[in-house]
Amino acid sequence: MNRVNQVSYHSLRIPRRFAAQQGFTLIELLISISIVSLLATVLVAGMSTLQRQAQIRRAEQQVQKIDQLLMTRFQDLINKPLPIQFPSLGPNPTPAQIAFRKFQILVCRRELMRMELPDRITDVTNVNYVFNDLSTNTQYSMMTPGSTNAFRRKAVLNANLGNTWTEDHQGSECLYLILSIMQDQDANALDFLFPSEIGDTDGDGMLEVLDAFGNPLGFLRWAPGISARSGVDGRWGTPNVDDNNDGIIDNALEFGMGVHDDYRSFSGIQGVDPGDSPDWTDVGGADYRLFDLNPSNDPYHLHPLICSAGPDDEFGMYGLGINPGTPGFSYQATVRIDPANTSNTIPFPYDPFHFHNDTNAQGYQQQFGAFIHNRMLDNITNHDIQEAP
Repeated sequence: MNRVNQVSYHSLRIPRRFAAQQGFTLIELLISISIVSLLATVLVAGMSTLQRQAQIRRAEQQVQKIDQLLMTRFQDLINKPLPIQFPSLGPNPTPAQIAFRKFQILVCRRELMRMELPDRITDVTNVNYVFNDLSTNTQYSMMTPGSTNAFRRKAVLNANLGNTWTEDHQGSECLYLILSIMQDQDANALDFLFPSEIGDTDGDGMLEVLDAFGNPLGFLRWAPGISARSGVDGRWGTPNVDDNNDGIIDNALEFGMGVHDDYRSFSGIQGVDPGDSPDWTDVGGADYRLFDLNPSNDPYHLHPLICSAGPDDEFGMYGLGINPGTPGFSYQATVRIDPANTSNTIPFPYDPFHFHNDTNAQGYQQQFGAFIHNRMLDNITNHDIQEAP
């Protein structure tokens, strides 16, 4: 009996040479680890791609929604009576008086836009423009809108808390101020944002609207540089040549024709032809560019720019981001060259098409929203979404 049990026991034992083969060799372990690592990498890459696509889609939603809100406000400003009482011109005004009244209306309309839709610190902090009526030796100015007073109170409160409002991301901070006083049906205009989409990345106490990538959105009320524009020669197409034979030399319809240095357009909705897209802030035709015999620079309608820097976190456009390149710039103080005497300059406040000298580009002139480098190609803007929603 014992022998039977012993034989059965030995018959069930696994030889040592076979028992050793039940584990994994080092090579097998390394191969398994490599396969698992590869699968994990593929999974992480797939998740990262999905996350990036979700961020892009959310940024598009943000930009599109804010564009809708701002355009509603734009339409209100178009039809809003100017908060100013002009003195009567009398029963028989002179052509000079009529021309000056048109200029006053132009300046007031743009001043109203500056106050109601600020995109920089000076739009909030500067006092209203004062008109000098030389005929009666009196001064008068526009009434300050209630929204502007609200913006200024917030800026004053921030200063009283010991903060200094910096120009870094000032467009995004102004965009927050604008949305904070707007209603979207029965809700505040900021309610469509997630809590993570409001922040203060530069630490100056003024809140910013953040895109889905966690960076402040860019905002420009007037961005002529994002649309096609004449190059250094200041003329569309070939200078001083009617490239398209329409009877008008150097007008916007000659963009890109002949020998030219014109800049391409990065806007799908902002045209540069004053005939098709006139400047609605100048219904009286008082802008001096209309009289300088250069159709290349005639004013046209400007659409606000709301912009996400995209996945690479860089705008690549002039006037946006952490270093907008225009320290202390004020639309209120813009000037133009006197065509009668080019050595003189004439005050021309609230000029949406103002050129800025960029000292980093050897004196080259830029307009807000102008192309700087290729890092802007992944930007997400309302100009693109409006064209192809």
